[in-house]
Amino acid sequence: MRTGWADDGAGSGPVATRVGPALVVTLPRELDEATLRALRGDVLETLHRSRSRALVLEASGLDLIDAEDFRQLTLVARTAALLGVSPLLVGLSAGVVAYLIDAGVDTRGVRAYATLDDALVALGAVHAQDDDTAAVAVDAGASGASA
Repeated sequence: MRTGWADDGAGSGPVATRVGPALVVTLPRELDEATLRALRGDVLETLHRSRSRALVLEASGLDLIDAEDFRQLTLVARTAALLGVSPLLVGLSAGVVAYLIDAGVDTRGVRAYATLDDALVALGAVHAQDDDTAAVAVDAGASGASA
């Protein structure tokens, strides 16, 4: 499953991809209030429809995030948790993390991983290999690379 949520046709919005039991949402380079508001509704609808057991918010492309945008992003994660979905945040840069800590942003309850591979291994969606790479465990009903 792959869903482009960008409404401008330029691919500047979030993109959702199903990987095993997880819905992986790749966030756009820049977040704004309208994108975050739409993201919450779109994620909830897609989680319900896909019956995903986990939500991975992949943020490695984010250049900047302010305290309010982070709060809105964690609201998406907490809302998913209320649906019984395990939320994870991955790929925050060291600079973004340092800013969030310096700004005193409440990060309690945020389950975060450095990379998407780390998160997928933790979820059991992929299996860790000895050479620090991961092999996707493909389940019969899901394809992580469909268009």
